[in-house]
Amino acid sequence: MNKKLGCMAVLGLLLLFYCIPGEAAKLRFGVDQLQWSTIYAEDTNQPIWYTGWLVEEGDEFITEDNKRYEVVRTEGNNAWARYRETVKITAYLSPAQTFWAQLISRLPGYSTVQQQQPRKMAIYHSHSDESYVPSDGTESKAGGGGGIYQVGAAMADALRAQGVEVNQSQANHNPHDDNAYNRSRRTAMGLISQFKPDAIFDIHRDAAPSEAYAANIGGQDVTKLQLVVGKYNPQMKANEDFALRLKANSDQKYPGLVKGIFYAKGGDYNQDLSPRSLLLEVGAHTNDKQAAERGVAMFANVIPATIYGGGDGGGGAAAPIAAPGAAGVPGLSGAGKAIGWIVGVVAVVGIGFLLLSSGSMKDAGTKLNQFWNTEFTNLLGIGRRRKKRTDGDEKK
Repeated sequence: MNKKLGCMAVLGLLLLFYCIPGEAAKLRFGVDQLQWSTIYAEDTNQPIWYTGWLVEEGDEFITEDNKRYEVVRTEGNNAWARYRETVKITAYLSPAQTFWAQLISRLPGYSTVQQQQPRKMAIYHSHSDESYVPSDGTESKAGGGGGIYQVGAAMADALRAQGVEVNQSQANHNPHDDNAYNRSRRTAMGLISQFKPDAIFDIHRDAAPSEAYAANIGGQDVTKLQLVVGKYNPQMKANEDFALRLKANSDQKYPGLVKGIFYAKGGDYNQDLSPRSLLLEVGAHTNDKQAAERGVAMFANVIPATIYGGGDGGGGAAAPIAAPGAAGVPGLSGAGKAIGWIVGVVAVVGIGFLLLSSGSMKDAGTKLNQFWNTEFTNLLGIGRRRKKRTDGDEKK
């Protein structure tokens, strides 16, 4: 009898811990408050960040221009952050964006078999009520799906146009309270176990002044995006690497589209379920929903290339996740980095020798062009194939 009681007590404690809201320590301001945090630079006392998250000491963020700050003091809805470093965001560019990858992809016989690999992504909405005041007439639709679902659909459509299979959950997780992430966790777990996506996104809108997110990119009025990484999360390093890669590729293709990356100290936001799981803030409640749809569609254009490599639509299967805490350029193995260094050194030495032997840039260019069109193509067998086709034509 005592053993049964002991087992029941242990089971009760486990259930209690499981049901404790994981996000209670760190949430947005309530939907009925319509407030946001203003963060000032500690040294200049100028506002540098707006967000609907309840900010606390230890939170971090990377700005649009890739400066990392840490919150060191808070007073009500105001906070002050200290500059830590400038992130070298180009180090996180997809391998497909590097010079050598582009050169190799142009070589004859380069395999495109990997392009046939299935590609899947999932979308859900923890805060199902979130809406856009100028378009929806309210910041929150508590009774049903908010305007955020249309923004998620715009992202899904843009991904599908690139050959990605997308599962956007229509599950409703209202009300907008401390347990919203616990309810959406079941949705995320179901998507991951059944659909097996290469990446999963929880789509939100922020609370902030409209100018914090408004932008014009390529002649289109859009909203910027904020990427959110949960710091209390065993997958945090992998999620951070994914966020940095996305920002790097977005900065190159659509400068100014990503407002920055926010590191929320108080929770994991279900990101422990996948190494490629992110929370996206698409505009704020003060922005136009159609602008948010255009902004998230642009952002969707950089996701496949970030995950699968290749061009705009991505090339092959999902690249392996970098090991948490791995040194060097994220995602590259030791052998890969060694080969990269060797190829780079050989290239530099070769170019230097070519300049010295030629005497001028013009002569060096002529020699390089001759080398490419004769010796190098013959080495790969291109010249021989061309000659055979010519000989065959003559015989005809």
